Amino acid sequence: MEPPTELPPYAGFWSRAAARVIDLVIIIATFNVIYLVDRFGTGAGLWTGIGEGDAVVGFSPANVMRGMFFLFFPVFYYVYLHGAYGQTFGKMALRIKVVNDDGTPLDYRKAFLRWLGYFLCDLTFDIGYLWAAFDGRKQGLHDKVCRTVVVRTDVPSPAPRQMAKDALPGRPEPPPPGTPAAT
Repeated sequence: MEPPTELPPYAGFWSRAAARVIDLVIIIATFNVIYLVDRFGTGAGLWTGIGEGDAVVGFSPANVMRGMFFLFFPVFYYVYLHGAYGQTFGKMALRIKVVNDDGTPLDYRKAFLRWLGYFLCDLTFDIGYLWAAFDGRKQGLHDKVCRTVVVRTDVPSPAPRQMAKDALPGRPEPPPPGTPAAT
C-alpha cells in the first residue's frame, strides 16, 4: 500500500474569494470587449447588430451565436482551466490550485462537476462559499460535494511520511543506519 501523500497548506477563504473576483473581472471584461466589437461592427455596417432594426428579430443565427458565447464562455473558462491546469487565471495570480482530496490533479469531468457545484453554492445564498471560511480543510460546499481541496502552490509540499519496513504499529522505529544503537 502506498503511503498517503501530504498536501501543501490549504488556501484560505480570502485568497479564494480574491481569486474568484479576479476571475469574474476577466469574464466580465471579455464579455464587454465582445459586446463592444459587436456594436462597432454593427455601426460600421459589417454585420447586423443585436436586435437592431427590422432585419434581426428573435432567433437569428447571429443572435444565437452571441447567446451561445455568453452562455458557454464561463463554462469553458472554469472547466478547461481547472481541468488542464487545476487553476483559473485568478488562482494562478494568487498561487492557489484545486486538486482532488488525495492530491491528484483534476480531470475535465471533475472540473465540470465542480463548476456545477458553484450553482449549488449560489442556491444556498452563497453560504456554500462562506463554508470555506469555517471548515478545517477550507472546503466550500462545491469542494465537499466533488471531494476537492484548494491548496497553496507557493509553499512546498511536505515529504510524505513513510514507515520503516521493520517498524510495527505501537513499537518505536529503529534508529537510522549509521547511528549508534542505544543499549
